[in-house]
Amino acid sequence: MGTRLPRTFFARAPQIVAHELIGCVLVVNHPKRQLRARIVETEAYDGANDPASHAFRGPTPRTEIMFGPAGHVYVYRSYGVHWCMNIVTGSPGVASAVLLRGAQFLVEPANDQTNMRGPGLLTRALGVTGDDNGDDVCRNPPGKFSFTSAPKGEFLRVGRSTRIGISKAQERLWRFFEE
Repeated sequence: MGTRLPRTFFARAPQIVAHELIGCVLVVNHPKRQLRARIVETEAYDGANDPASHAFRGPTPRTEIMFGPAGHVYVYRSYGVHWCMNIVTGSPGVASAVLLRGAQFLVEPANDQTNMRGPGLLTRALGVTGDDNGDDVCRNPPGKFSFTSAPKGEFLRVGRSTRIGISKAQERLWRFFEE
């Protein structure tokens, strides 16, 4: 088991956090069970420096959470169908976040929700909803979400590519995934 990730881990550039989250474990505490999922795919979004970011044009009621502090959950509805989960990164007042695109359960749950390849499937399998928007992954004691580092000695090959499903800033290699 790795060590719990502190706020300083998330208080960096989204590209660095997105890369270094690969292999880390997302811990989800539900009232009657705990789920652990290894992060295998992420995407970075850099606010005012990124026309593909929800926060590119500044704060709105929807994106206010992206303006800090780091380590909070930003959950939004995609196409009115799927919830998507991001972790706020960087400095307070400067919007940036990392979208969680894929994960693998460390222990398979007792239901059929095991496919977490894609942000909507990930949130469905982990029970993430809009009610989770703003949750602090760094608080003590842990709330619904927290992260631990990748197991020591584990060698990961991390690939990178363009982000998926965006129409602006498509050339940026800000999608990270385990190879």
